[in-house]
Amino acid sequence: MIDRFQEHAANERTFLSWTRTAIAVAGFGVLIEKLPNTATQSGTGIVLVGLSALLIATSTLRFLVIRFQLRRRTDVDQKFAVIEGLFAGMLTVLLLTVFVFLIRLLQ
Repeated sequence: MIDRFQEHAANERTFLSWTRTAIAVAGFGVLIEKLPNTATQSGTGIVLVGLSALLIATSTLRFLVIRFQLRRRTDVDQKFAVIEGLFAGMLTVLLLTVFVFLIRLLQ
């Protein structure tokens, strides 16, 4: 039996959910760039793809650090308040980017 299996599994599920979110955001960015008459007006799609790459890098870092802490049998402490804040900030920027893009479509 793997020691602290539930914690390892939860860490992996969280990592995979962040990865799925980043892939969806990147796909949405590609879709925006392929829409007619919008690719030349804004860099929204490129911003979304770039932010999704940053999201994958940050979630990978979070996954590896938590895995290391679980293997060392230390408690996961509040070091991740900054990373969690960064995730929230990135998602806010993503939503604002999509919002601005949709507002531009209505004009």
